[in-house]
Amino acid sequence: MSTRGRKPKPTAVKQVQGNPGKRALNQREPKPKTAVKRPYGLGQGLQARFWNEHAAEMERLQVLTGVDVAAFRLMAEAYAFAVQAATELRADGSLTVEGRDGPKKNPLAQVFRDQATLFKSFAVEFGMTPSARARLQLPEEAEQLTLAEALFRAVQAETNGD
Repeated sequence: MSTRGRKPKPTAVKQVQGNPGKRALNQREPKPKTAVKRPYGLGQGLQARFWNEHAAEMERLQVLTGVDVAAFRLMAEAYAFAVQAATELRADGSLTVEGRDGPKKNPLAQVFRDQATLFKSFAVEFGMTPSARARLQLPEEAEQLTLAEALFRAVQAETNGD
């Protein structure tokens, strides 16, 4: 059973936007660990290649966390099945001839469509489509200070009475 209405914005996004609705922010929102481990049994195929090419960047953007690994793995599997079905469709053609009924649509076309749709739904959830990225707002990255700069600012703040 799905919930009604729009999906809620994460609290971090509301804070970056200055809480435009002025509603109370969720102080108890779960904050999962960002440490992502490669899932067991991923193998060496297309799904592993997809994981290797995208997981690190998604983790860096703080979109992929430890609790998202299963969903991201399913996304990688859907990608692998869609690519495999597309490859076989190109080789075998979009029509098959079986029995007396004449040419029929190759069943791999439906496999491809289903897996591509599943992949797209995961891609939207993870912000991997242009329109999904347009809706995301990442928190501003903190200024990276050298140790000397950090110490200088701390001493300066202390002498100014801040």
